[in-house]
Amino acid sequence: MLVIFDCDGVLVDSEIISAQVTSDCLKEIGIEISADYFLETYRGKSVADCILMITEELSIQDSWKSLNDAERAERGAQFWRHVQLQTLVVCEQQLEPITGIMPVLDYLRDHDIPFCVASNGKHEKMRMTLAKTNIMPYVQGRVFSFEDVTRGKPAPDLFLHAAKTLNVEPATAIVVEDSLTGIQAALAAGMRPLGYCPPNTNGSDNILLPEMRALGAEVFFAMDELIPLILKTVTVEN
Repeated sequence: MLVIFDCDGVLVDSEIISAQVTSDCLKEIGIEISADYFLETYRGKSVADCILMITEELSIQDSWKSLNDAERAERGAQFWRHVQLQTLVVCEQQLEPITGIMPVLDYLRDHDIPFCVASNGKHEKMRMTLAKTNIMPYVQGRVFSFEDVTRGKPAPDLFLHAAKTLNVEPATAIVVEDSLTGIQAALAAGMRPLGYCPPNTNGSDNILLPEMRALGAEVFFAMDELIPLILKTVTVEN
């Protein structure tokens, strides 16, 4: 068995930081888009997808109307790189682990249940975020990025690569995700998807909850629910 964790939003509480920084960077150039929009829309997307999406957001500027497609793509990529660098700066100051995740990792380690990280984020970012939150010692040598494969999520390549590297059959792997792209990738890889859907800060349901369930993910709402779900799998396997 293998438990595969996504990174942002599952291990480290970085997604709200990234969303706010993206909103702030756009506001600096006169584009008003809420952090909530980015949290809902960009969650779990690959870097390439985020660049395409932010390029569309930027294209409303008058100064972009005369640009050709190649120029827009280049400027979009530059802007996203700026956003990512600013996000790293804020993460270095404010980042915390997801509430309740440390006892989960302790339990898995102490009970010799193998686990790893597989993210659509870059290694560069994960090295910082996992170190900042003191999670890196738990997963050292078992951190996988979309950079390691041809296709990131929602393709199954990343999860299959992680399982193959760790000599685990895909059918025995569990994937813990907070994004639809991650759930889709888990299903495509033939793995069991667990969808982390914490409620919003105002207590309302996570916007992804209906779609997570529609895809067939087993959803949970707090990290103290996760170990029983994993142990249920162990019981079934035994």
